[in-house]
Amino acid sequence: MPEKKKTTMSVTEMRKLLGLGKTDSYWLVHKNCFETIMVNGKMRIVIDSFEKWYANQIKHVKVDGPPPGEELRAYSYSVRDIAQMLSIDESSVYYLIKRDQIPSFKVETWTRIRKKDFDKWYASQNKHRTPEDREKDAQMEAETLTMPEMARELYITRKDVYNILAKKENQDIFEIVVIADKKRITRESFERWYAGQSKYRKLSDRTPEELYEIRMAEKKKETPRLEVDPDKPSYNVRETAVLMDITPDEVRQLIRDGKLTAKKYGATYIVRRENIEWWLEQQKLLAES
Repeated sequence: MPEKKKTTMSVTEMRKLLGLGKTDSYWLVHKNCFETIMVNGKMRIVIDSFEKWYANQIKHVKVDGPPPGEELRAYSYSVRDIAQMLSIDESSVYYLIKRDQIPSFKVETWTRIRKKDFDKWYASQNKHRTPEDREKDAQMEAETLTMPEMARELYITRKDVYNILAKKENQDIFEIVVIADKKRITRESFERWYAGQSKYRKLSDRTPEELYEIRMAEKKKETPRLEVDPDKPSYNVRETAVLMDITPDEVRQLIRDGKLTAKKYGATYIVRRENIEWWLEQQKLLAES
C-alpha cells in the first residue's frame, strides 16, 4: 500500500526547515503567513500553503532546499533587477516609480514591480533602455545625428540649427526620429538639405587653411571639461552647469530667479537631477515652438 503523502507539519519542523529560532517561527504563524490547523490539540502548518508562501517571499531561506521567491520572481521585478536592466542606480528607479506612478507593492520591506506594469511603463517611454534595445538604438543612431552633432558638423551654434529646422521651407525636408528620448535627424534628410543649399558648409568640406584657423580659435577658448556622472541623484553648481551646457554663473542666476529649483547647504547649492531634466525639457520645448 503506497505511503500517504504528508499534508501538514509542526511549527518545530517549520522552524528547523528555515533555520529559525522559536520566537521568529511563531511570529510567522502569528502573521498568518500560511494556513494552520489544529490536530489533536496541536497546531500544524498546511504544507501546500507554506510552499505557496515560500515561493512568494525572499527573506527566509530553507536550510536545505531550493531558493525562495520562485513565483514572486516569475511575475515581478525587484528594484535591483530594474536598475541592472536599465543600467541606472537604485535611487533612480525609486524616483521613476514615484514620478511616473508605476504601480508597486511591498514584500516584507522590499519594493517590487509586477512585470506587466514594468512592461507597460517601459513601452510608454524611450529614454531608459534595456541592453537589447540599446543595441538596436546604436544601429539607428549610426544613421542619424543629434542637433548638437549637426551644429558641430557645420561649425554653427545649436540655436542656428534650431533656426534652420524651424524654417518653413525646411519643414518637409528634415526627417526627425526619437531614439532613447532624444530627437535626431536622419542622415539621409540632412544630406538632402545640405545638397540643396549653399550658405552652410561641413567641416569636411573646408580648406586646410580654414580648418587650421578653426582649430586655433578653439584652442584659445579651450578649458578642461568637468566629467559628470549623468545618473547621480543630485549635483553641485559646476556639475549642473556641465549638464545644462551653460556657465556656473548662469546656473546661479537661474536659481536666484526661481527658474531652477535648488537647495542651499551653507554657501553651496545642490540641484536634483529631475529639476535639471525639467529645465532641459523646457528649453527644448521653447526651441521647438
